[in-house]
Amino acid sequence: MTPARVRHLLAAEIRLLLGERLTLAILAALLAALCLGAYTGAGRVAAERAAIARAAQDEARAVREARAAHVRYAQASDVKVHYWQDPTHAFGYMTQFLTVHAVKPPTPLAVLATGQSDVQPGLMRMSFGFSTVFDDTDYDLGAVGRLRLGAFDLAFVLVALVPLAVIALAGTRLCAEQDSGLLRLIAAQPVAPRRVAGAKFGAAALVLLAALLSGTALALGLFEGLGPLAEGGGTLALLAAALAAYTLFWVAACALAASLWRGAVFALVILVLAWACLTVALPASLSLAVDALAPRPSRIAAIDASREAQERFSLAPEGRRIAAAWLAERAPQAGAALRDAPEIRRLARDAFYDAAVASHREAARLHAEATARWSRRLAPLSPAASLLLALETAAGTDAARHAAFLAAAAEYRRSLRAFFEPRILAQALHPVPVCAGCQARLDFDAYDAVPAFPASVDAEAPWRQALLCLGGLLASTLLLAAAAFRRFAAWPA
Repeated sequence: MTPARVRHLLAAEIRLLLGERLTLAILAALLAALCLGAYTGAGRVAAERAAIARAAQDEARAVREARAAHVRYAQASDVKVHYWQDPTHAFGYMTQFLTVHAVKPPTPLAVLATGQSDVQPGLMRMSFGFSTVFDDTDYDLGAVGRLRLGAFDLAFVLVALVPLAVIALAGTRLCAEQDSGLLRLIAAQPVAPRRVAGAKFGAAALVLLAALLSGTALALGLFEGLGPLAEGGGTLALLAAALAAYTLFWVAACALAASLWRGAVFALVILVLAWACLTVALPASLSLAVDALAPRPSRIAAIDASREAQERFSLAPEGRRIAAAWLAERAPQAGAALRDAPEIRRLARDAFYDAAVASHREAARLHAEATARWSRRLAPLSPAASLLLALETAAGTDAARHAAFLAAAAEYRRSLRAFFEPRILAQALHPVPVCAGCQARLDFDAYDAVPAFPASVDAEAPWRQALLCLGGLLASTLLLAAAAFRRFAAWPA
């Protein structure tokens, strides 16, 4: 068959496919699902950005109020201002008025996937007013029922619903002709079965790719999900290629099912079972494997350790001994009476508490990193899991980014303590009155020097994961296509 006749046959199959009402209905439903997924993702990202903006406003308001307190308290008065009411005192400001946040900002392609962002906080306030075991507990999860259902986002549509659309359009190619007896008439023509199968499944692939890529771009464009293309353009191109490979994978699966020559019902059953295994059962099994390979440390044990540490410090003799040891290590020249000062006891208590739960926090950090590492290693075993991980990495909602965020938040807390502790200790050792009769200490005004959280977005991880996903999907697609090509060597007997 000449190339011109091949093109003519392919064009005829495309016209035949587009002329079917079922095709138009499936493509319309797919477009609606893509738009709904983009709308859901855009709403989530808008809420995250609004929360970050409110946090920035809270930080600025806290500094303004502290500066106003400096002016107000600099006037002589008989009223005594305690440290928990005094934002001009370094200890009072750190424990009662400090308003800073660790922030995981949305990426340029954050609309693509919710990931675990609905149960993992992207904004945490750093506080020293009370002791906590883990930083990721101060978070409002919202409605439990909605979390159980999961998010209807673009990732769900692309990973779970696109294969169903492919099966609905291409799952009965050639099988329907076999059931109706038309296949005998086709086989009687001077054309090889590979040519016919290539035309039929090639037409389905072209129609699906054009509809899917244009529909996804339209949905993202309607709800401003493309982000700055200068920042995410390369990743977006790789994801588009990976999505095309994922679509072709399922078209090749449809061709392989048709090559069994068992009829349309058998082909559809096989394809639906394959969809259930590859998009539901296998990813769930991989998740169980990750849990087994990276066992979660006991949070109950961590909470119990924190309770024991607080109870031990609350005992008068033991608490005084711990405070004295802490003070002797940092200021050997300090007098014995200073160990009973509120700021010294609080700093000593927090240091003792942090040491008591340090191993549990380290175990939690290592578990988060191990979970992300095993997820990356096992994802290529499932086409659906591989594409989903690529989408989540591009969206910045993957487990690896959250593990890095939690580690950065813990380091940020340590930097804040390192900033305030020397100032608090210096004022406790050498109290210097700022003015006669002032209401407050007025010993701290370095609000602009308080360390800010170094929020960042990893620009390399998204395109690297998308490239790995693309390579795995292309290999799987070529394997299925080769198997189907081999079976289409001859018409069925």
